[in-house]
Amino acid sequence: MQNIICIGRQYGSGGREIGEKLSRVLGIPCYDKLLIKKASLESGLSEEFIERTEESPINSIQFLSGNPYADIAGIGNTFYSESQQAYNAEQNVIEQIVKQGSCVIIGRCASSILPREKRLSVFIYADEEDKTKRVMERNQIDEKRARHRIKHINRMRKQFFDFYSNTEWGQPESYDMMLSSSRFGIDGCVSLIIDCLKEKEASGNE
Repeated sequence: MQNIICIGRQYGSGGREIGEKLSRVLGIPCYDKLLIKKASLESGLSEEFIERTEESPINSIQFLSGNPYADIAGIGNTFYSESQQAYNAEQNVIEQIVKQGSCVIIGRCASSILPREKRLSVFIYADEEDKTKRVMERNQIDEKRARHRIKHINRMRKQFFDFYSNTEWGQPESYDMMLSSSRFGIDGCVSLIIDCLKEKEASGNE
């Protein structure tokens, strides 16, 4: 049976680590940075371009530039076009890789791109203290900067997901499972996802 696991996550929750460990345990590929590389090769867009635009809100350039007439000047439309190009490139790669077999896909709106019956969608979240500690240690920054980074990146992820999806980022109706890495830990989350896959397979065989 093919297993496609889509991992959505709060920044600092350990979602990427959970996805990578899950792929090792199951012996299947994990697509995160690798997906960006494949999207770059397929589309001809640079990896830097895709990574820069993929989790940016469509209208953010108007605020970043401080130009309320950005759309009139055509700047907003240019940014929208760039963001759409990056999204389209990754969407095409996601649709291709799931045809090749089981895999773990981290982020990239994969859960909204793929039909619900073909994937297991999981959202990883964590307590604020745990996220802050993880981001501080990983990036060697102080608590204030870590909290700011968490808030900023999660806001970008939500805006990106909400724009391209029919459901909301981080809300129960958008996922099959929501797991707290603070409550269950990295290994516990991996085990629970595997248990869910087994249950899904068993119910499919009935």
